[in-house]
Amino acid sequence: MQTHGEPPSDQLSRAELMLDTLQTEGFLTLTQMVHATGIPRSSAHRLLERMVRLRWLFRVGDAYEIGVRMFELGSEGVRTHWFYRLVRPHLFELQQRTKLVVHLAYLDGGDVVYWEKLDGEFGAHIPTRIGSHQPAHRTALGKALLAAEPDEYLHAPVFDRMKPGLPLAIVTREQLAREITKVREDGVAFDRGEGLVDIGCVASSVSAGHATSSDGRHTVAAISICGPLDQMDARMVSSVRSASREISRSVGINPMSKA
Repeated sequence: MQTHGEPPSDQLSRAELMLDTLQTEGFLTLTQMVHATGIPRSSAHRLLERMVRLRWLFRVGDAYEIGVRMFELGSEGVRTHWFYRLVRPHLFELQQRTKLVVHLAYLDGGDVVYWEKLDGEFGAHIPTRIGSHQPAHRTALGKALLAAEPDEYLHAPVFDRMKPGLPLAIVTREQLAREITKVREDGVAFDRGEGLVDIGCVASSVSAGHATSSDGRHTVAAISICGPLDQMDARMVSSVRSASREISRSVGINPMSKA
């Protein structure tokens, strides 16, 4: 995507910034994009038009939005990922067994990103969606994922000021550290109405293959079931633990490490 002698790294950084901005704003004109990103107008215009030709962006009049190619890459990337294809049958079995909402998620900084959601009988009451983010400290999934990280991970600036949610939500690093210690002892994490009133979740981390990723961390995901708080009993906890063990056992070694 290099144009007019600009280094490829600059072009990629600017393209990422533009895509991130459009993800937040929905659509922008060239002038609005320049104002939002600080990229020089001539460079921004060349790059925007290049991304239109690649179908990364779509232009209507003077406004740009995310293009069909990005949707294709995103949706197909989710469905064809080797880990997703291996895990989905286990998620479906867990949903059938519990009749509750089942999630698959991964950690991105201080957020949980939802990779999959299987609706149960209570799905309409849980407004999560694939690709959406939630603060990790407010979710059972996030707590399970944080428990799989070294203690130093909680020292990141993102945990300096945790936004308060419902009254039961964790708001300090000390509270989070105590909760993570308990998750490691129990092997499961809980959300007891911390994210949504009267909604409970049980989660556990799962190995995404024994390999170290490009960010220097082990590849880990998490699964959860969510539903009415009063249904989060020992049977549900056992179901999540069992599914977690089965997934981790079936994954084995990350096939990418063999390439």
